[in-house]
Amino acid sequence: MSMEAYALCPRPLAGVSDWQAGLDALGFDLQLRGTTIPPASSGHLLAVRRGRASGFECSIVLFSELKETYPETDFAGSWPCVYAFWFGTIAESIGALMAITVCVTSVGGLAFFPEDGRLLTADQAVRYARETVPAAEELERQLGAGPE
Repeated sequence: MSMEAYALCPRPLAGVSDWQAGLDALGFDLQLRGTTIPPASSGHLLAVRRGRASGFECSIVLFSELKETYPETDFAGSWPCVYAFWFGTIAESIGALMAITVCVTSVGGLAFFPEDGRLLTADQAVRYARETVPAAEELERQLGAGPE
């Protein structure tokens, strides 16, 4: 099953090095392996965490499409840059959560998780990631790591 989440930003990140610097600054152990990020690219973003593939799909989508898809959600304004993330495995979800958190903390913005309607500020996204990653790791341990 594929899941999705979004980072609503006032502007795109400058590049892979900025995204990686944000991951490092927050103490996230995700290493981006791609050379470009959206909007310069679209699709699978290679990433590794603890020696395992933790990449995810990432693209820029139009804010108007997001509003149309989720009309019941108040996105607290208009967002010129919306990163869409898609992921299927627990490892991918951890990677995407870390990447989303960096997006909204680096340039200011909101994280949106449509599964539960959660809309988080940058500070809330950091807390959510710090709480959710250990729980996801424990779930993965219980279920088995899954495919590499």
